[in-house]
Formats: sequence, structure tokens, C-alpha cells
Amino acid sequence: MYNMHDTITAFATSNGGAVAVLRLSGMLTYTILNKLTKKEFTPRQATLATIYDGDNILDKALITYFKAPKSYTGEDVAEISLHAGPYIKSRILELCLALGARNARAGEFSQRAFLNGKMDLVEAQGVLDIIAAKNKAAHKAAVNSLEGRLSNRFKQIRQNLTDVLAQVEVRIDDTDGEMQPLPEKETKNALLKVAQEAKNLADTFSSGRLVKEGIKVALCGLTNAGKSSLLNKLLGYNRAIVSSQAGTTRDTVEAPLSLLGFDLVLVDTAGIRKTTADEAEIEGINRSRQAIEQADITIFVRDLTLQDKSEENKFFDEVKQNAKNLITVFNKADKIDFKKKNGLIISAKTGQGLKNLEKEIIKTLNLGDISGQEIIITSAAHYKALLAAALELESATEKLADLELCAEHLRKALKELKELIGEVTSEDVLDIIFSKFCVGK
Repeated sequence: MYNMHDTITAFATSNGGAVAVLRLSGMLTYTILNKLTKKEFTPRQATLATIYDGDNILDKALITYFKAPKSYTGEDVAEISLHAGPYIKSRILELCLALGARNARAGEFSQRAFLNGKMDLVEAQGVLDIIAAKNKAAHKAAVNSLEGRLSNRFKQIRQNLTDVLAQVEVRIDDTDGEMQPLPEKETKNALLKVAQEAKNLADTFSSGRLVKEGIKVALCGLTNAGKSSLLNKLLGYNRAIVSSQAGTTRDTVEAPLSLLGFDLVLVDTAGIRKTTADEAEIEGINRSRQAIEQADITIFVRDLTLQDKSEENKFFDEVKQNAKNLITVFNKADKIDFKKKNGLIISAKTGQGLKNLEKEIIKTLNLGDISGQEIIITSAAHYKALLAAALELESATEKLADLELCAEHLRKALKELKELIGEVTSEDVLDIIFSKFCVGK
């Protein structure tokens, strides 16, 4: 466990750029500021000050002082914005250490904020996620965590459970039998309602995982169906080789794409054809089948110009058996007159129908409107804890005839929910969680 009585310091900005921000937190913060600048500071007011190295001027800096408990960590905190020259940065850090501070460990500022009650673990995870967010959807989910909206959902579920547990425990303590028996039907319904609330929130993890990690989209079809052309058109640049020669794509080709606020990984697979003696192409086809099985969405590209559809139909039936979510597109609309098809009509050459395809990708996964206020979980730990709590609650409903056993299941469920927000988390677990943060955060 970190020594909470130390004053810590670290740069909150990475290398590069014109300005560096040095952060201080702890009891010696104001004393260090005063000695560095020979100046007094008003809390929560940015002040331009000269930083001295002995009698010499080191730099001019913009300094903001936050007096405890109204600060990020709950302690006295200072943020010093100064020029990011290598010598200035190294020297001011040396001066702070000489005046009694020590180097902060990874995540120590945020850990102090947690330990001082300025945030719970869910909000702390939001800090980490908002830094790592690569798209609008991930940023939205992180903001919900950081602003406490997700915590509030956890706390509401916990409170509903606590209310039921209190009714059970008070009757266990009623050895004289003065209270009315526990209303079994109402209690069972209340527990099942809490369990369902936990499950409903856990169910959002399937979307949350995709928001955070990205959506894997596999493009498949026969050779020369236009998969590589479609990949390039979606990306807006030529990532895959396009050729009229069959079997050009020998391996899966991956490329990232930001689409409607979500991160995608497009996977162009080797085209399937009935006969080939090329070992590399055969291996590519095998990898295509693996990519389809692993993808969150599979886009099957049909060729409108094909006269004989039998081989394409056979492969399509195979894909339907293995794909998690399947979108069918009919390509080469620029080359042929066509009748209405049960799928999207596109042209990878002209871009016809691609906007509809983009919308269909997001719609297929039912990821919702990321500009709305819906709350999702993106943490596997939160998912497991919610399901474990729901399981304990369901077990409790089966033990209502034995209040001691029922209460035991309820306490276990409550422990899972408390661990989510850090009320009963061990010190070792806390160290592991906050070690994932960068130094200075």
C-alpha cells in the first residue's frame, strides 16, 4: 500500500509539446510551491509565477493550487504548467524531490482520489477508459463511468438488495417471534426483480465489449465478387490488391475503420472457388473460414453478374451456418440491370449503396444511439460480478423457507455489488487496478 502521508509529484503530460504540467499532491504541496516561487497562492485561481532555482530563475509558470478537500485527490494539490524543455522538466522535478516530495507511482493520484472518497472504482475505471477511448462510442461509455452514471446504477441495484436483506435479517434476529413472517411471494418477486436488473445491465456487455475493443467485420464471397474493392471503398484508400485474376487475395487482410462513432476492423478474406491447386490459396481459403467464425459481423458479397449461382449459393449456405451476424450485399450494380433482391444493392466501384451498408452494420449489432443516455458496461469484471450477484439472488429465492441460508446468498450477492464500486476491495486488488494508470494520473 502506498504511504498516504507522503507528498507525491509527477508530470501529468507525456513527452513532446511546448508545455509540461507537473502535479503535486499531499501535505507539503503548498510549502513546496511557496519555496519554489516565493509567492502566496489563492486556491482554485491560476497564477503566473516565477520558479526559482536558488537565486536563479528557472522558468515562468502558470500555477493552480487546490486546497484539500476540494481537489482531484482530496488532498492539497498543485498543477504547474511550465515550458517543456528537457532541462526545465528535470530540474523542477529535482527541486520538488529535494523539498520533500517523492516520485508518484503509476496511478497513485487516482488511487488517492479513490481512497479519499473522491471517486469509486467504477469512476476510476472511467478515467482510464476516457484516456484510452479511440472512438465516440467508447468515449461516451467512459464519460458515463467517469460522471458516476454507471456507479449510480450499481448503487441502486445494491440498495434494492440491501432493503430486502434488512427485512430478512431483522426476522432472523426476532427470536421472540414478535414480527409478522416474511411475505414469501412479495420477497421472491423483489429478489427476482433485483436479479433481473443485474442481468439487464450485464447484457449490455456484449455491446460494451464491441464499443471498447472494436467490431470485427469479415468480407467474404466467391473470387472476383468485389470484396477487396468493397474494402478499399469503405476505407477510402487502396488497402487490398484488386485484380480481375481469380485468387489474388491469398491471406486475410485487416484494416481499421472508424464508422458512425464506432471502431471497426475490416477483414478482407480470400475468395472461395471450387478448384485450385495453389497451396497458398488453399490456406487462404481455410483462413477465410476461420475469419468468418471469429467475426462479429460477416458481409457476404454476391456478384450480380454471375450467370451460374450454384457455387455461390452453396458457399452462402455454409456461411449462414457459421456467421454470428450476416449481412448480404449484391455487388456490381453499376454493370447490370437488376431486380429487387433480399439484401443490399451496392457498387464497390461507384460507392452506390455504401451509406446504407454502413448503417446496416451498426443496426445489425443493435448498438443503439451513442448520442443518447443509455448506460453500458465495457468491463469483463463488471459483467462477471453482475452475473454472479444475479445467480446468488436466484438461489436466495429458493431458500426463503430457511432465512439463514437465504441471508447468506443475499450477503454474497451484496459483496459482489460492493466490490464493483470498491467498498470491500482488498489492497492488493487496488494496487493491481491503479498500476494500469500512467504515472501522473
